[in-house]
Amino acid sequence: MDKITFFKRLERQILSGKKTATIRDKSESHYYPGLVVEAFTHEDDRKICKQEIVGVEHVEFEKLNRKHAKAENLPFVFMLKWVLRKIYPTEKSLCFISFKVVG
Repeated sequence: MDKITFFKRLERQILSGKKTATIRDKSESHYYPGLVVEAFTHEDDRKICKQEIVGVEHVEFEKLNRKHAKAENLPFVFMLKWVLRKIYPTEKSLCFISFKVVG
């Protein structure tokens, strides 16, 4: 089964359904709708849950909008861009992966 990791601080947001997507660079663009993955914490590799990938959208950094921020459980687009620049300082093309918790 495929695997995806998240920072530990996001676990409650994922399990509560507040965080319904993640944005990754091209190295993690192999996910596709219908794929079931196991989600783990990035820091200590602890299983969080199973997720079904609902959608995959390639998006340019400059085209990120309120829909993307809301799915990431962030109130503003500028906050989303700030967080992403910390993780991917120079990436222009990203992958918006939406998911739902299935177990």
